Amino acid sequence: MTKRLGYDRQHGDISLMFVICLPFMLAMIAISILLAMYLLTVTRAGQASDAASLACGYSQRADQALLVGILDYYRPGFVIHDGEAQIAIDGRNRCSIKASYRFNPTMMALLPESARTDVSLSSDTGATSHLVINSTPLPMDLALVLDISGSMSAQLPQLKRIINGALEDIRQQDADEVGAVRFSLVPFETGVGVLNAPWMPKSADKVTCVDGLSYGQYSVDYAATVNDLAEPAANLNINTTFASKWLDACSMDVTILPLTQDLDLVKQRVDALVTSGTTSSYQGLIWGVRTLLPQWQEEWQIPPVESPELIQRLVLFTDGADQGFHLDDLIEQGLCRAIQDKHHIEMSFIGFGVSDRRLQQFRECAGVKGKVYDAQNTQELEAFFREALQTETKASLVLREEIET
Repeated sequence: MTKRLGYDRQHGDISLMFVICLPFMLAMIAISILLAMYLLTVTRAGQASDAASLACGYSQRADQALLVGILDYYRPGFVIHDGEAQIAIDGRNRCSIKASYRFNPTMMALLPESARTDVSLSSDTGATSHLVINSTPLPMDLALVLDISGSMSAQLPQLKRIINGALEDIRQQDADEVGAVRFSLVPFETGVGVLNAPWMPKSADKVTCVDGLSYGQYSVDYAATVNDLAEPAANLNINTTFASKWLDACSMDVTILPLTQDLDLVKQRVDALVTSGTTSSYQGLIWGVRTLLPQWQEEWQIPPVESPELIQRLVLFTDGADQGFHLDDLIEQGLCRAIQDKHHIEMSFIGFGVSDRRLQQFRECAGVKGKVYDAQNTQELEAFFREALQTETKASLVLREEIET
């Protein structure tokens, strides 16, 4: 009996203690929830003001309706917008944002009388926002395929001046951008010559004319010529002959310059150009492409640039028409499509006072991806060369923001 009474007394004490502590427990829970709501409101208000300042800085326009929309987007469901929202932009493109949220939790009644009050949060933010264009040079390999046939004798001094002027423009650009560009030089007349080519031992110290065409049993095999573009020298049966003043095969004085970043060397080789022979632009085109192909860069013992952003471009200049129909037959067999679609080389053709038929031949080769220029005077020729040799950059917009709270 005594134990029973003691148990009832203890049970009653615990119940009484629970009843006494319950209001305080509820108040603590309410305060914890209220604190969480407050912190969430602070976070959302900061996000809203940041988003509004970015939008103002990007558009450079103080849009009151946009600010209200941003505030509504970030507003937690348990708060109200008290209507105080201001946005302005000054003469220094400085965006000033002022906005506030307010909430009155129903659980406020659970708090002690002294803690019952309206809870409001205001976020005042000033931001200086600038739109900045970042320009990054893209790596580029550019092959200059130049007609040095006898008909160019009168125009050659002007051509040298124009090309060297375009190269000087590139030199004066940002140093990093210059380093991203490599040039090859492929002079052609009746043929194309090489000197000290690593892949042609017989060319050591002796200019050697190299034929870019592939041959069947009896004649030129144009389809094989297209397929052989990227084949290494060891797999090709290249017809060669030593340059001679008694044989119209290629120039004795100027040869292929493989890809290089040394603009001084390129200018020296341009200055050394002399004219001779007839016009065979198909030879220049084939060997110009080969200076750009990674397989043939290795043939020249030049490391290829391994970049998905690499641009390769071939610019062919001539003032006349080829002898025969080799280029027409090569175009018909898909030479130009292979250059652009398979080997991803851009092509530009610059004609200087050439016939309409020659221009049409260039257009067929260039297709929709290439460019054809019809220069009728040296002023147009200079403008076209500067455009064709223009380097490229990758531009990106960056919004920079400084926040003051």
